[in-house]
Amino acid sequence: MKVLIHKEKRQIVDGREYIVAKGKQYFITDFSKDVGTLYGTVAKEDLSKPSGSVIKTKDTGKEFVLIDAGFIDIYKRIRKLPQTIPLKDIGLIIGETGINKESICVDGGLGSGALASALANITKHVTSYDIREDCIKTSEGNIKKLGLSNITIKMKSLYDGIDEKEVDLITLDVPEPWKVIQHAAKALKIGGWLVSYSPSVPQVQDFVAELHKNEQLLYLKTVELIERLWEIEGRRVRPKSTGIGHSGFLTFARKIKS
Repeated sequence: MKVLIHKEKRQIVDGREYIVAKGKQYFITDFSKDVGTLYGTVAKEDLSKPSGSVIKTKDTGKEFVLIDAGFIDIYKRIRKLPQTIPLKDIGLIIGETGINKESICVDGGLGSGALASALANITKHVTSYDIREDCIKTSEGNIKKLGLSNITIKMKSLYDGIDEKEVDLITLDVPEPWKVIQHAAKALKIGGWLVSYSPSVPQVQDFVAELHKNEQLLYLKTVELIERLWEIEGRRVRPKSTGIGHSGFLTFARKIKS
């Protein structure tokens, strides 16, 4: 898989900067045919050139840069189900817990497999639980597309227990996360993390209230991330009118005793 990138072109007219050609990206999976773009046709023969090659459309002579698709390029194009946890929240989970290539994770609420895949990309192994066949089917396709082999899917509810032990991180994206707390306390290693992602305040309140009842787990914090994009056009700099507002609340806890 590769990505064709047409860089944005700007031009200054009468002291003002204008966009004369918008930046565009094309994700290429079929190398057996020419690729039609907004700026002309890229010949299939050029798609086999090395990453970083500058190629021109055969009809208009417009330039594109060809690069090999990385994990994130493919990830952004997997099939997402409603209420998929966004990258801004996934990034905080990874950053706050410090998981790495030696970490063992359990993911509750597989969904489209977005979070499980992002975790599997940097950890040793992820086991994900879900009870919906449609979610499992979608996630299996996404995991295959991403080329991940370190994810195990179980058709089972975390409310009924967690099979794994000495786990570094447990993530929850389930309607009633407080029902998993006792199971998580048994499955986590000392110092391991429990992170719950919930879209509503009542879910957070009930989850935190239950955390305070468990002496093995230490409640740390609940956060909400708001992402605001900015427009940068020369000296004209301002926030964009659209952005990612509320997605969900992240609640962090840690196992401190057996």
